[in-house]
Amino acid sequence: MKAPYSRADPILAIDGLHKSFGGLEAVAGAEFSVRRGSLTALIGPNGAGKTTLFDLITGFSRSDRGTIRFDGSVIGRLPPYRIARLGLVRTFQLTRVFAAMTVLENLMLASPGQPGAKLS
Repeated sequence: MKAPYSRADPILAIDGLHKSFGGLEAVAGAEFSVRRGSLTALIGPNGAGKTTLFDLITGFSRSDRGTIRFDGSVIGRLPPYRIARLGLVRTFQLTRVFAAMTVLENLMLASPGQPGAKLS
């Protein structure tokens, strides 16, 4: 059973996250947290490791070491579909995943039943 949380607890916490591809260290000890209800951005130049970091957080890749916590639970070894079912989903740099659908329909498809913001 999960302990109760307060609004002060981060919704996402990254601690000492590392990922290497051969001799290239793409993510080198990333540490940060995201407050509940905040709007947060990750910026940096091409090749800085942003996409790799998102791949690690969402389960598309596995970290070499470090911890990823979402809503108080360690998620670093969960498959992507389990992480998405917890309510942590990502988008890709595509304007329309399914061309025959509207943007709203595409967004609604991404995470049905997610516990976050609701579309009215």
